[in-house]
Amino acid sequence: MKTTTTLSFLKMGLYAIMGLSVLLTSCSPEDGKDGIDGIDGIDGKDGAQGPAGQDGNANVIASDWQTIQWDEGSLPNFGTMLIDVKDIDLEEFIATGGVVMVYLRFRQEGVFDEIVPLPFTDAETYFYFSIFSNESVSGVLLRATNPNDSIFVYEDTETFTVRYVLVPANVSEANELNLNNYKEASKILGL
Repeated sequence: MKTTTTLSFLKMGLYAIMGLSVLLTSCSPEDGKDGIDGIDGIDGKDGAQGPAGQDGNANVIASDWQTIQWDEGSLPNFGTMLIDVKDIDLEEFIATGGVVMVYLRFRQEGVFDEIVPLPFTDAETYFYFSIFSNESVSGVLLRATNPNDSIFVYEDTETFTVRYVLVPANVSEANELNLNNYKEASKILGL
């Protein structure tokens, strides 16, 4: 009886080895269909594919850096400069959620380069802006006041320049922009 039991175990082992070898050698990766990709992500779920992004600077409009040229009629303690904005109704732009920012750059080659949003106070000079519009001109009105009659030191020098940035409503709402940080905003907006 012992011989029969031993032969049965040997036969079963032989059949198991043959079956396993047939199973391992009969399939190759080229024969089957591709499986579905697994899920990834921190929570184990795939997110939906988002819409394609906008090219360039997302329709943000920025002026070139301009030296300050005070308008006629400016006084030593109060200066105004109108920066013309062509082809845009700024009042409508703001009414529909657009954002207008004006930046002042202090620059001395090799020494410093600082960009600040308006309103801003430099020593005793207070810089601010407003929107100006009439039938013929729409623009940003830069203003500065100084009780010590030194407004004209800011004029006609590359050390002090200004620029406006117009951010459409859809961009300002879609991005969490800190427009008070020029470096961060310019990176996000592609300026």
